[in-house]
Amino acid sequence: MTLSRKDASATVLTLLAVLAFAATREGWNVWLIGGSHRWAAAAILLLGMGTCARGTPGRDTSSYLLGGLGIVALVLGVWALVTGSLTVLSLLVADIVVLWAASTLRHAMHIGGRPIAT
Repeated sequence: MTLSRKDASATVLTLLAVLAFAATREGWNVWLIGGSHRWAAAAILLLGMGTCARGTPGRDTSSYLLGGLGIVALVLGVWALVTGSLTVLSLLVADIVVLWAASTLRHAMHIGGRPIAT
């Protein structure tokens, strides 16, 4: 299992994105987000970009699939900013969580730089 500090920081950023979504959905009126779905979308989009920046590039199939999910997250983030829709915002957060989980699982499946045989 080769989880690193990058995985830990990606976990923290993903948790913050989920908390930002919860804050706007429940109307907690926290600093920066307040009750605005657009401000929450901006914060979550930035947190998602920070999470993706901690990823490990590769040329295998899983890297391409994760890259596709990253593109979907970008589209959803822009869509959430434009519309201010809570539904689109929830899809963005779900996509970020799936990206985080798949990436962490991918890193955990490697021992000593080699994938575990499945």
